[in-house]
Amino acid sequence: MRVKVREIGRGLHPSEAVVEIQTVGGSERLVVDRKSVQKNTIFVGWRPIAEKKGQSLIELPRETMSGTWRVWVKQNEIVPDEREAMRA
Repeated sequence: MRVKVREIGRGLHPSEAVVEIQTVGGSERLVVDRKSVQKNTIFVGWRPIAEKKGQSLIELPRETMSGTWRVWVKQNEIVPDEREAMRA
């Protein structure tokens, strides 16, 4: 599964990008490899860690700038991964 992101800047290295994720509690920023951003999404695993009331707990590929690895997002921020669809 993938989560929607918005690229907001460049990282310290040319291969990095700073992206923003909309979470239930506001936005979170993290630095990712530019190649991992596809169609304004990043891969965050095969399934959520937990789900409740239209929200999913996901683990990010890297630590956010505020120091967290796991965030709650609304389920409409999650996009099925193409590889996941091919298995079905």
